[in-house]
Amino acid sequence: MALVLVAVPVASARPVAAIRVTLTAQDHHPRVGKPWSYSVVVKNASGKPVAAKIHLQILFGGFPVGQIGVHRVKDGVWRETFGTGKNPPFPASARGQALVFQAVVTAVGQTVKKNWPITVR
Repeated sequence: MALVLVAVPVASARPVAAIRVTLTAQDHHPRVGKPWSYSVVVKNASGKPVAAKIHLQILFGGFPVGQIGVHRVKDGVWRETFGTGKNPPFPASARGQALVFQAVVTAVGQTVKKNWPITVR
């Protein structure tokens, strides 16, 4: 008698609902010493805003060189402007540098990175 092995598919764990992250800014060329605004919007797969943790940083050559901050939002939206209030503007040392403004968003068990390339003028 021969032994016959039969592959039986196993139900996988329920997939985590996808989040949609939108990172936008007023342009890709912030100016030294001037205001520059951006926003991060986090929604679930159904398009509804979700609570999230948003870590913002500046990358140079793929490495973090500036920590903007970590923010927790209940309504899925974070907006801010550099160069106003307690948020300093881009410094002169950043002029001409090819940088990446990055949002690392964690919500509903997922982490998503969004990049916004910038060159400071």
